[in-house]
Amino acid sequence: MEMAKIGGREGLYIRGCEFVYSKKTQVAYLSPFVSDLQKSFSREETMEFIPKTSFILLLTLSFFLLTKPVLSSRDIHIVQREIQEDINQLCQKTTNPTLCANTIKPHFAQNKLSPIKALDVEVDATLAEAKTALGKIQSLENKKDNTKSTKDSLNVCDDQYSSMLDAIAETKQAIAKNDVTTAKFKFSAVISYQAACQDTFKGGITPFDKDSDAVYKLGGIALDIIADIEKSLPPPRSTPTQSAPSAFSSVIGTVS
Repeated sequence: MEMAKIGGREGLYIRGCEFVYSKKTQVAYLSPFVSDLQKSFSREETMEFIPKTSFILLLTLSFFLLTKPVLSSRDIHIVQREIQEDINQLCQKTTNPTLCANTIKPHFAQNKLSPIKALDVEVDATLAEAKTALGKIQSLENKKDNTKSTKDSLNVCDDQYSSMLDAIAETKQAIAKNDVTTAKFKFSAVISYQAACQDTFKGGITPFDKDSDAVYKLGGIALDIIADIEKSLPPPRSTPTQSAPSAFSSVIGTVS
C-alpha cells in the first residue's frame, strides 16, 4: 500500500486491486479496472474489501433472528389450559355449561377470554339458529297442504322470528358499545319471541322444534353471561331528585 495521486487527488493505493481512498472526498472507491482484476482475486483477498460494519450488521441481524422468542409446545399447552379453565369458570354460571363451552371455545383458541366477547359469540350463535329457524318457517308456509291452524301458527312465527332478528341486531350494537344494560333489555325479547311462536302450536311442539330449542338454549346462555357481567359492573349512580317547592318556600322569617 502506498500513497499515490490519481486524477490530481491524493489517495491510498492498495497493491493488486486499485482500491482508492480519497482524502478529499473521504469516500472509498474502486478504479474502473478493478472488474478485470477481480477474476484473479483469491477468497482471502476478496474478503479484505468487505467493510467491518457489514460484518457487525450481519452478526446483529443474525442474533435477533436466532434469539427471537418462539412458544414451545409446552407453552402453548399451558396457555390453552388456562383459557379452557376460564371458559369453564364462566360457563359453569350458565344453565347449559357444556353447550356454552362448546360454543365459545373455538373462538378463544389462543386468545385471552373476555366475557363481553364470549357474550358476542353466544349472541352470534343464537342469531345463526334464529335465521335457520326462520328459513324453515318460511319454507313451511309455502306448503299447500297446511291446515288453517298450522298456517296461522306459521304466520305468527314468521312475525316473531323476524322481530327476533331485529332484536339481536340491536343487541350486537349495544355489545359493540359495551352497553350491557341495553344489551340485556334488547336480548330479553329474543326469548319472548321464541316462546310466543312456540305457544301457537298444540302442545308447544313446532315443525322446527330442534331449531327452536337451540334458540332457547343459546339465548338463555347469553342472558346468563349478561347477568354475570352485570355483577362486576359498578352500581348505577342515583340521580338526586328535587322536592316540589312548598307553599312556604318563598316566605322569609318566621310564621306565627
